[in-house]
Amino acid sequence: MARQRINSKFRTTLSEKLMDLGNLVGAVLVLGQFVSDKEFSTNLFATGIVVMVICYIISYIVSS
Repeated sequence: MARQRINSKFRTTLSEKLMDLGNLVGAVLVLGQFVSDKEFSTNLFATGIVVMVICYIISYIVSS
């Protein structure tokens, strides 16, 4: 089975969308901790940071 190469326009779009996903995760899970009336959750905060960084790293890998 032959592998098909992904064209650069698709890679650029995918990279941008992964960055958008990382920004959304950061806004919801990290910044949401500070504006909500609920008790601060360190587990949720740490999960948000980790997922956001993973999205940024994958976006960088896809774009290069």
